[in-house]
Amino acid sequence: MRRVAGEALVGASRDEVWQLLDDLEGMPRWLPGVRGVASSGPTRAGTRYRIRTSLLGMVRTRDWEVVEYRPPHRQARIASEGSLERRLVLTLDTRGSGTRLHAELEFRSALPFPVGAAHEAAAAGWSAGTAQALVSAVKRAFEGRPR
Repeated sequence: MRRVAGEALVGASRDEVWQLLDDLEGMPRWLPGVRGVASSGPTRAGTRYRIRTSLLGMVRTRDWEVVEYRPPHRQARIASEGSLERRLVLTLDTRGSGTRLHAELEFRSALPFPVGAAHEAAAAGWSAGTAQALVSAVKRAFEGRPR
């Protein structure tokens, strides 16, 4: 398993940050590159959603499922694609009048060693800035910094 992580101190209450992350279909309003999200319903454990992204003109979709939901502290989401599973864990802690948001992406390959280890390393390398980009986008959503 390989991991990449990002963290930011957000100038908003933990409940406000949670509400933003909880609104799956609202992601295109604050997360660059997200073009659309279709959800099976309100966010909770078991909710499934499809996210459509665009990067450098390439459009792709990925299906996710919320597998852990503990408001307003932690949620985990999983996307499986072929032999690679991605797990996104979001953790929120109160820090003064703001919120510490930590995002961690874990990559697990179903391929046998050593190919699986190389598969995980490649996915983590390709996604190295993704977790930090997510927490930075949340911070910008509340603090009004340009994208």
